[in-house]
Amino acid sequence: MIDLIGDSKKRNKVMLLFLVLGLIVFGIASSCGVYESDAENILERPGMMIVFSFVGCWVLIILAKLIMTPLLQRSENYYEEGGDDTDA
Repeated sequence: MIDLIGDSKKRNKVMLLFLVLGLIVFGIASSCGVYESDAENILERPGMMIVFSFVGCWVLIILAKLIMTPLLQRSENYYEEGGDDTDA
C-alpha cells in the first residue's frame, strides 16, 4: 500500500488534523451561508467547474493508487519464490 507517512501514530495525527480542519472549514462555510443556495448555482459560478473537476480528478487518482497498488504490486523476488519450474 502507498505509505506516504511511515509512522502509524504520525499518520493518525495527520488524518485527525485533516478531519478537524475539514470540519472547521465546513463550519465557517455553513455559517457564512454557502450551503443555503442550491448545488446547481454553486457549480455555475465562474471557475467552480474547473475546481470541482481538478479536485475530482485528484481524488480518483489517489483512490485508484490506494486500491490498485496492493492488488497489482508484487515483491521483488516474486518469480523466484515459485519453485514450480525446478529442473530435475
